[in-house]
Amino acid sequence: MASIGFLGVGTISEAMVRAMASRADSTDRLLLSPRSAERSERLAAEFDACERLASNQAVIDASDIVVLGMRPQQVDEALADLRFRDDQIIASLIAGTPPSGIAPLVAPASRVCQLIPLPAIALRRGPLVIAPPLPEVVAALAGLGEIVALQDESLIRTLSCASAFMSTYYEMQNALIDWIAAQGIDEHTASRYIRAELDGLAAIGWATPDSERRDLPQEHQTKGGLNERVRARLLEAGWFDELVTTIDAVYQTARLR
Repeated sequence: MASIGFLGVGTISEAMVRAMASRADSTDRLLLSPRSAERSERLAAEFDACERLASNQAVIDASDIVVLGMRPQQVDEALADLRFRDDQIIASLIAGTPPSGIAPLVAPASRVCQLIPLPAIALRRGPLVIAPPLPEVVAALAGLGEIVALQDESLIRTLSCASAFMSTYYEMQNALIDWIAAQGIDEHTASRYIRAELDGLAAIGWATPDSERRDLPQEHQTKGGLNERVRARLLEAGWFDELVTTIDAVYQTARLR
């Protein structure tokens, strides 16, 4: 059993807490800072494993692992007057600041890692980057998604930028749903169809061995068929090249602390 404290309970922190607290076999204590008040009070009322404490310092004092969940622009001020212990592990959710940038702010604690969970962690799905993969943190988060371990913190930015297509994915989903609805099918039916289709494609993609993943486009189209025509048109328009070019531009301009 570990005591895991959350400093700042925002959207991602809440998703993590919900996923951890609802695990049938979990014995960990989840200690919540008083901010955000509404979220922390709701979680403490909903889950026996959660406890809302009076201050950030109280959370730190009672925790083996401390999760930093404040906003990047608030981190210096939020941590300035807090006291950590040298036996504690710090797991940071703070975007743009690698473990080496967090370490001076949490000394004398020296074991620091960065977490990059995506919103699907609330469903215990999706990737969960841990860099570096400290064993205690890996154990605490086991079962919350596909753990991706990075030893080199300089690679964190690559995966962060690669995930920057999430809103684009949903924009594509909604465009397809809207097109179906415009053809006269009710929006509810259109939505269920497209979302089920995307879910099925993702399931096949995940179940396919990596050595065979490049075969999937050809396997999901027939010569002269509808799928081939759509894909060929998008390839001709440079749609996929533009996606990679845009992600690369974000990567080149992303700033780290």
